[in-house]
This record gives sequence, C-alpha cells and structure tokens, in this order.
Amino acid sequence: MKNLCPFFKYCLFAWAVGLSVLAQGQISVTYPVPRMVLQRNNANQAQVYMSGKIPQSVDRVEARLVKRTGEGGTSVGWQTIQSNPANGVFYGSLQATGGRYDLEVRGMKNNAQVGSIAKVERVGIGEVFLVVGHSNAQGGDAYSPTIPYEETDEACRDQVNTVDFRESFPTYIPYWYETASPNQLPDLVPSQLCTECGMAPGAPRWFWGRMGEMLVKRLNVPVLFYNAAFGGTNIEMTYKAAYNIPFDHGFVRYSLRHPYVNIRNTIKKYVPVSGVRGIISGHGSNDRLGIGKTFEDQYIKVIEKTREESGYARLAWLVAQDCWSAGRCYGKYNESDNQVTEHITKAQLNLVANVSDVFAGADLNTIGSEGRMDIIHFNETGQRKAANEWVRVITEPQNNKSFLTSSEPLMAKVPEPVSANPSTITSVKSGSWSDPTTWNCNCIPNYSSTVTIQATHQITIQGVFYAKTILNQGTLTHN
Repeated sequence: MKNLCPFFKYCLFAWAVGLSVLAQGQISVTYPVPRMVLQRNNANQAQVYMSGKIPQSVDRVEARLVKRTGEGGTSVGWQTIQSNPANGVFYGSLQATGGRYDLEVRGMKNNAQVGSIAKVERVGIGEVFLVVGHSNAQGGDAYSPTIPYEETDEACRDQVNTVDFRESFPTYIPYWYETASPNQLPDLVPSQLCTECGMAPGAPRWFWGRMGEMLVKRLNVPVLFYNAAFGGTNIEMTYKAAYNIPFDHGFVRYSLRHPYVNIRNTIKKYVPVSGVRGIISGHGSNDRLGIGKTFEDQYIKVIEKTREESGYARLAWLVAQDCWSAGRCYGKYNESDNQVTEHITKAQLNLVANVSDVFAGADLNTIGSEGRMDIIHFNETGQRKAANEWVRVITEPQNNKSFLTSSEPLMAKVPEPVSANPSTITSVKSGSWSDPTTWNCNCIPNYSSTVTIQATHQITIQGVFYAKTILNQGTLTHN
C-alpha cells in the first residue's frame, strides 16, 4: 500500500494508476437501458436518445447501433452524437429503423478512442401497447391457466417485453392496497415477458405473451406491453374514478382511484419514456346490465381523459367487441327503448364509427362457450383465439382501414440529459474512490471535478481515476 501525495496539499491529476481499467474510468450509459423498446413512427423509424457520463476529457462522443443477428433492423455506423461534451456528461441521439440493436458508445480525442466502448444490449424500436379492461384482459390463474408461448423461434419470444411487477415484489401489496402511488411501481427497466412475470402496473402474462410473440413474427420488431386491466371492473367504475366521482364496491377502492389510477400511472410514468402505439381495451361483459348509450358516453369520457392526461389528442384506442355471458349480451341501448338489442356491442361499434382515432379491436364475442371456462372467462382455447384475434385486427386491414398505418402513435419524449456532477466534490466518509456513497454528490468524480478528501477520511483507489484537482486533507491510497 502506498500513501499518495502525503506531502502536497494539492495534486493535479492527468495520470492513471495501475494497468487495469475499471468501471470508474470508463464511459457509462445511463439511458437507454437494456431491453428498452421505443415506439416507432409510421415510417418505421424512431430517434434513439442516449445520455451518460464520461470521466475522461474527450473532444467528441460517438455511437453506433449494431443489428442483432437474426432480428429486424438496419445497423447504423459510428456517428458523432456530441462534440466537446462538458462536465463529464454526454447527450445525443441516432435515428434508426424498426428492429433490435446493441448500442455502443465511445469517447474520442484527437481521432483516437479514449478508454473502452460502453455497450447496451437489446435496444429496440417497435410497438408499445397499454392493455386495459376487466378480467379477460388482466387474466390470472384464478380464471384459467395461462397459455404458454407457442412459436419455437426463441428470438421472437425474447423480443416480447414488459416491466415485471408481481405479487412477490415488496412494493406490490402497498401499491395495490394502500397507496396506488406511481413511486411504488418499478422503474422502466424492461425484461422479457417470462412465464412468471407480472406486467406493470399489475397483471400476469395471460395470453399477451403469445400475442406478442405472434406480433414479433409478423412485424419483425420487438414489442412492449403495459397492463392496467383490473378484474371485476367496468367502464362505469373507470369513468367515475377518472373524474373523481365516488362509488362503493367490495374490492375496487375508489379511495385509491381504482381502476383508472393504473391507466393514469402508466401514462404518466412509463409512456413518456417509451411512447405508445395505442390502448388495447377489453371492456363490455361487466357492463351488460347497463344502458348501452350510457356505456358509450362513459367510454368516450374515459378516452378523453387519457388523451388529456397524455397531452396527445390522437392517442389511439382499439375497442374490442366484448359482451359475452353464457351467450351474447342483450339489453336496452336507450332507457326509453321498448325492445332489447345487442346494446353494448352497438355502443362499441358506434365508438369505432364516430370517435376519432378509435379502431375496431378484437371481436371477442366470436369466442363461444367452447372457449370459456365458465360463462365469461377464457379457458386455454379462448386465450388462443383471443391472441389470434388481437393480432389480426392490429396487422390486417378492417373495413379497408389499417390500424398500423391509420393510427398516429405517441412518440417518446426527449429525455432529460443526465445531471452533471457538481464541480466541487467532498468526501463524506472513508471508502473507495469508485463508490458514489463516498462523496457528497453520490457520484464518482471525473476530469472536471475539484475533489476534497476530508481529514480522517481514508480513500482507496484501484485502476484509472480522474480529477481536475485534489485537496488531500486525509489519506489517499492505491491498492
């Protein structure tokens, strides 16, 4: 062990210690994260923004996107994303086509690479969906065993993503039963939609895994699902929760603004980062005892609320024909009607015909008793049919209208650049130079940092480290 600078009050650093190069000396990417899926536009493109930290002094930052073997996309070669980055941070973007990539970022100085390349795997440009509805949209073993993935192509299966959130997670119960706070939802760090995975804000895999795999197969781009569906709910509850109109229910907590709060939290927390193609909606069966026109009007108000809260007037909805309970549903469309009709189905078709950017979703009424484990819920046969039907309406024209070309997706917002480290950094305890908790900024010093090591603090370093100046009042040692 060697005490560095024991006789000097200030040490000016432009040197490296040791032969190894560890994480504290390398460029790091804070955004995007692995498996991120960004919504593509109708030209099959998206802007991939990236930000991070670079401890060395460089005159430019370059990035490239390397197409993953056997997956969609077109590689993008090295491009300068920022010249002369300052204060140890970088920020920039590349445009790419739909597909999946490994992102690589490097720092350059005098046309030579500085340090090593940072890599983020499985960065996707594809299709993002938010699912809403009742139990046949939420799913779960209480209704029927979840169907497995069907395709044998592992590359397709691996491209179906979600934000995993399940009952075993420590914030799941508090979120669902105590607070409904978006702060208790996981950060947007996607994972493959595995057999046991939950789909934030709170649904099991259900048939959405199979549907996603089929979409990947047809579209050759990755997909990302959020699922805000809530079993046992209907449009009336969703409307009232959205507009703060109290109601009583045995397990749906109006006090937490269930069931709409799941939609709101997804729109506010996740959608700005990923963008979204649209909302897949499976409401209807639980509204069968109501008036069709009332159902239609409340549905419109829910759609309007999502557009208001997303700040996007063209937020697309795919509205399923869904009203089955031991057969198709019949009732009054208007209170004054003397005869009953398929009142809920009529209302759903009216939404598609009369409300802008509302599209015909899956006709779930075609799933008869052979696809139901009881009078409503899908068995495995019904799940397979539901997956097929949703894929059909998304990828094939309906009434000479294509959803993927007629809908205008909500694109991801430009993310905030990563915060620069403060110019002055002070130790708060003894510890490793590369441990952010050693410093008052909860960060790692970089080439532009003026660092003070306080008396009694012992700081150890290993590999490459950087600073502009160091005021060493304690002990600085190299292991």
